[in-house]
Amino acid sequence: MSGSVIAAQTGVGTGGTQTNTGVGGTQTGVGGGSNSVALQNPIKAESIQALLTAIIDILLVFAIPLIVFFIILAGFKYVTARGNEHTISEAHMSLLYALIGGVLILGARVLIEVISGTVDAIKN
Repeated sequence: MSGSVIAAQTGVGTGGTQTNTGVGGTQTGVGGGSNSVALQNPIKAESIQALLTAIIDILLVFAIPLIVFFIILAGFKYVTARGNEHTISEAHMSLLYALIGGVLILGARVLIEVISGTVDAIKN
């Protein structure tokens, strides 16, 4: 590897100070001159509760249409069963699973709030 540069920093300037704010993992002022670098935390969460809430909010955007789709699919199975008991029981189970999944996904946010409230009460 002669003649190769793996990593280099140019334009350090005078001082070369580094200031760490400690909040959100921001790093400012590296270089001390016009070549300073600022790193921002892309996840705006400051605690585990905020991180989990953000993840659940993102999952809900995708999960709610899926829940609605599976409920409609179960209804379609009921309509196309035409009296066949096996198909009706299959449609019934599909609807049951869609509702249980919906309750679990929608209840995840409530569960996070309950757990964080319990932890906060124990801490104080």
